[in-house]
Amino acid sequence: MHRISPYREQFIERTRALCVLVIATVSCRGGPSEPVDAPRSPQAKAEPAPLANVSPATPPPSSSGGLRSGKPPEPLRGDRPIEGPDLPREPSRELSLRDASRDSRDLSGYVLQATIRTGEGPGPPRAPEVNAAVIESVRRKGEPRVTITLSQTRARFVLSGAFVLPAGAELRSRVDRYGHIVLWPGEDSYRVVEAGTLRALLGERRLDIAPLSPAEVHVGGDGVRRLNLRTHRVDISTRAAWATLELGVLRDLGEGGSLVCRMLLELMSTPPSTQACGLDEVPLHTEIHWTTQGALTFDVVSVARRVDLVAQDLAVPPALATFEVTAPPFSAGDALVAKSDLAAFRSSPVDVQWVRGSAVDSLPAESGLTLVNSSDELRVAWLDGAPVAWAAPGSRVTLTSLLRGRYTFQWRTFLGDSWEPSVAVSVPGVVEFGAADAAGRP
Repeated sequence: MHRISPYREQFIERTRALCVLVIATVSCRGGPSEPVDAPRSPQAKAEPAPLANVSPATPPPSSSGGLRSGKPPEPLRGDRPIEGPDLPREPSRELSLRDASRDSRDLSGYVLQATIRTGEGPGPPRAPEVNAAVIESVRRKGEPRVTITLSQTRARFVLSGAFVLPAGAELRSRVDRYGHIVLWPGEDSYRVVEAGTLRALLGERRLDIAPLSPAEVHVGGDGVRRLNLRTHRVDISTRAAWATLELGVLRDLGEGGSLVCRMLLELMSTPPSTQACGLDEVPLHTEIHWTTQGALTFDVVSVARRVDLVAQDLAVPPALATFEVTAPPFSAGDALVAKSDLAAFRSSPVDVQWVRGSAVDSLPAESGLTLVNSSDELRVAWLDGAPVAWAAPGSRVTLTSLLRGRYTFQWRTFLGDSWEPSVAVSVPGVVEFGAADAAGRP
């Protein structure tokens, strides 16, 4: 019998140990691999069923609150001020050598210009004295417009054009709070706009809270290319309306675009926790169709990248603003069109016959058109297809610069979710809304 040398015996022991290690490793990986000729699993071709209520995937956590935070935003209350000063900043950004000359208190972000439309009104009558081109120009010039300034966590909305709120009124929002604040022109104070209040503020100049209803969110396919940006669609429906949002991506926008989503969806009485916008996304086009009638369209018409946004211009609330708990200042109504533009609706005056003994029989020839709102709801007056004035409940507004003649008139809500049939009116004259209801009141 041959004796195994010590060296060979040591080699055999090492080989055994290595084999044991390989076998243990394979066992830890699970069962044996599928043979090459094994039949394909019947689930290989299965596709996931479409989701009935889809929201964008939740982004990774951050310390700012909102989309990237595990902690939900805190709801604002109309009877309480926002505690502590707000110091907007870019939490994850460090100034590079390229930005060395930039003030560290500045923010990067975007400035958007947007318009709001609520459909076409009834056009003017056909007559040689009607200036259709002027009316169309006035309509376009008077469209409600919003200048939106966005950082990664803050949004500022400045209103102009045919809003029932005064020109220069501001809404401000932040991702870690549900709701907004409103800054009235000429005041050094702010009011809290609780979640569910924005619809009443924009449509009625009031801070009434409306009930919110659950929303169904469906992620759609590609949308129309807008401002040279690709978009994708998100469809949302509630009891009040259904809407389609076309979302575009703006680099390094962060969560700022979600504040635009909140603003638009709140008009539909949607809970502010509804997630339609993901990180770096913002609505470039939105169509809201009311379940009653009519629609509202929001369009972003320009986008500008900015690296010099002043932090205090986005603070919620501003550093020196005091908290105001009272209702917004009352106004009986106001014209939305300049007197010179109203006078240009007709190239020349035309005498109109009216019934003797009627309400307009005693009016002076140049008294214009008097709007009387006898209802308990604010209404916007449309003349020849253009919004020209608004009247608060129980108030009247007189448009004195209109030339004598016939016009097409209609009462509508600002949001376009309700309107009265159009009627032909004569100037001078009086047109009233809610007269039947007012007559039946004690």
